[in-house]
Amino acid sequence: MKGKKKFTIGVLRAIGVCALVGILIGTLAFLEKDHSVEPAQIIFAGTKDDADCAILQSGGSCVVIDTGEAQDAEHILELLRERQIEKIDCLILTHPDKDHIGGAPALLDALPVKMVVCPYYNKDNTPYRDLQEKMEALGVSQLVPSRDRVLVFGDLKLQIWPPEDFYYEKDNDYSIAVLVEHGSVNLFFAGDAQKQRLQELEQREFPDIDLYKVAYHGRDSSHSAQLIRQIEPRLAVVTAKEPLGETADALKEVSAQVLCTLGQDYFMESNGDTLEWKRLSASDP
Repeated sequence: MKGKKKFTIGVLRAIGVCALVGILIGTLAFLEKDHSVEPAQIIFAGTKDDADCAILQSGGSCVVIDTGEAQDAEHILELLRERQIEKIDCLILTHPDKDHIGGAPALLDALPVKMVVCPYYNKDNTPYRDLQEKMEALGVSQLVPSRDRVLVFGDLKLQIWPPEDFYYEKDNDYSIAVLVEHGSVNLFFAGDAQKQRLQELEQREFPDIDLYKVAYHGRDSSHSAQLIRQIEPRLAVVTAKEPLGETADALKEVSAQVLCTLGQDYFMESNGDTLEWKRLSASDP
């Protein structure tokens, strides 16, 4: 009887240990799943002149940062169709220059846009005013941030850094900056920030930057060079034929691989740990 009791206790203990191990394995699997991210895709649209457009996808969500010029709209829509994108969850217009907002009216006509993020801008600018009136007529929600905001779309976490003042002499300094986090992969978009706005960004703390969309088409600027040296990006996207002057020198100093989008599309994919890229040709999906 005594031996039978010990046997029973031993069996119960074994069952208990197995159950505990099962719980631990289940918990670890849950934690691993909870911290994993779905792959994200990024396309930088090739444009006819110096202009910006990036398309980001994650978990069925789509974010577009800038829309190139009006002449780029059809190509951007073609890229969206190829990716089977039927809606834009968030359209970020970094500032009101035509090489960033020019394609926006065509996108608004072609696809539902749930939200537009744009900077406070109090100057007279007819194309920008017309665009705002179009968004209002379509009932598109507009976010004009006066402080840092965090937006999440799929597994993309967007830190929105608005300009710190309400008036700038140069329109480019109204540029909203965007830090995109996907797992441990970080992308930074600086719009067309020039001296005053770049000085603001230099005061920020940055994580390791995998990709930097270089400010103001990579044009010659000591402040642009300073920011590049500060963040030391692995990849640098220049929305022009090539970077110039001190900006180009700084990119060489930090050994950044430079991708130029004048007439050339680029496709990238992040798994949350690494970021891979390739050039797109007309035959690529």
